[in-house]
This record gives sequence, C-alpha cells and structure tokens, in this order.
Amino acid sequence: MDGKNYMSWNKNQHIPRYCGSCWAQGTTSAIADRFNIMNGLQDSTPIGLNAQAIVNCQAGGSCDGGDPAKVYEYAFNHGIPDSSCEQYTAFNLQGRECTDFDLCRDCAPPAPAAGDDGLENCGAVPHKKYYVSEYYSVVGADQMKSELAEWGPISCGIQATEEFDTTYFGGIYSQHIDNLELNHEISVIGYGVTEEG
Repeated sequence: MDGKNYMSWNKNQHIPRYCGSCWAQGTTSAIADRFNIMNGLQDSTPIGLNAQAIVNCQAGGSCDGGDPAKVYEYAFNHGIPDSSCEQYTAFNLQGRECTDFDLCRDCAPPAPAAGDDGLENCGAVPHKKYYVSEYYSVVGADQMKSELAEWGPISCGIQATEEFDTTYFGGIYSQHIDNLELNHEISVIGYGVTEEG
C-alpha cells in the first residue's frame, strides 16, 4: 500500500505436523495486517497474532477444523495475544482447559531434554491483547473489493481443490466451480488483474 508492505508473515498450518487450523491462520493473518495498516508500522516490526492461542482456547475450532467467524467473536470479546506469546505447535491442548498459561508464557532454564516439552519450567506472563471493535460478513466481489480498499485484508472461505493445491504459488488465482464447498480459509490481501490482463 503506497509502496509499503504492511503484511504479517506467511504461515504454514501443517508445520511441525498436520493441523487443520486454516480457520485460525487466515483470520489472525487478516486481523494482524489490518493492525499493521492502522498503526502504520510505527515501530517497523509487523504485528503477528497468535493462531496457536486461538487453537488452544478452541476459539472457533481445533486442529480438526473450525469456524473463522468465531475467531472474530473471540477477538471482540477477549482479544488475541501477539505471536511472540506462544509457539505454533500445530497441536490441540490435551487433558486441560485453556488458561492464561496457554495464551502467553515464558520459560526458564534449563533447556528441556530431547523429547521433553519443558513446560514445568514455564509460567503465564502478562501480555498485550489485540481486539477488534466490530466484525461482520461481506458477500460477493463488490463488497469484498470495497472492504479491501477501505480497511485492508479480509479472511475468506474458499474451496481448495486439487488444482489449487498443485498450481497456486502466488498472485491472482481463478477457477470456476459449479457447486462450491468451502473447505479452506485464507487471507485476501488485494484484487486486480495480471500484467497479461
């Protein structure tokens, strides 16, 4: 935007293991990018929001899939910690409910042994929360373009087809599908035409 990149970083929801958290990744990415635009990257470090905290608290789902709209609801009611609060483990919480410990923590030495998570040396820490002031749906290309132009990136459900998975590596993607079945959430950052038209 005006020669400045306000985007947070690309994320792979399947590292270090397979996790169906696109619903958390696409939404936290779009929200973070809007904060970066709103703040003008004042400290030159982009804000990234913590998708793992969203998975931990099941704020819309888990590694088994989820509802992106619930992330916006969670951000409105509770706020989302930044990405430095929690490593992305691509794993659902096991045997406990989400607590402050699962939103933002820091750990003390010694380093854990191989295969040990080392959580016994960790504790919850105070953290900044990023809230949305409102959330709503947009439908159709015209509303999407208006929202993108006025406020910045939006999260969006798509059908990730085999063609999409094997041929899309960036830029503008287009595919006609007669019977759409949404199965993937992404962050849409812009619109336009290619240099080839």
